Amino acid sequence: MQDRAERLRTRSIGVRVTEADFARLHALADARGKLLGEWARDALLALAQHPAGTAVEQALLAEVLALRTIVANLIFAFASDGRVAREQMLSYIERADATKLTRAIEVLERIRAGAPSPTSPAPDGSASP
Repeated sequence: MQDRAERLRTRSIGVRVTEADFARLHALADARGKLLGEWARDALLALAQHPAGTAVEQALLAEVLALRTIVANLIFAFASDGRVAREQMLSYIERADATKLTRAIEVLERIRAGAPSPTSPAPDGSASP
């Protein structure tokens, strides 16, 4: 059990926002039935707990990125050779599955940091999404 002193909230964080941002944040807090400060604390702590997205966000994005890689490879193969062999298809799937979670985490971290998205991956999935 936590010590009483550890449970007390004794520190504060202050930020300045525009009127428009304040109204938007206040509306989000109201929609969840919380005071703005309580909602903001919860939002900050949730972000701190999952800086690279939640497990669900990571899993969903990983699958989308893997699918994107596979589709790009298939289009490239069809445009180049006009066909895809079974072994080639299995290779595309294996490569996409091997890197999907790492790539998803990288994308989520870039989004949270506000960094611009790099160029699209090469058909073989070697570049970042």
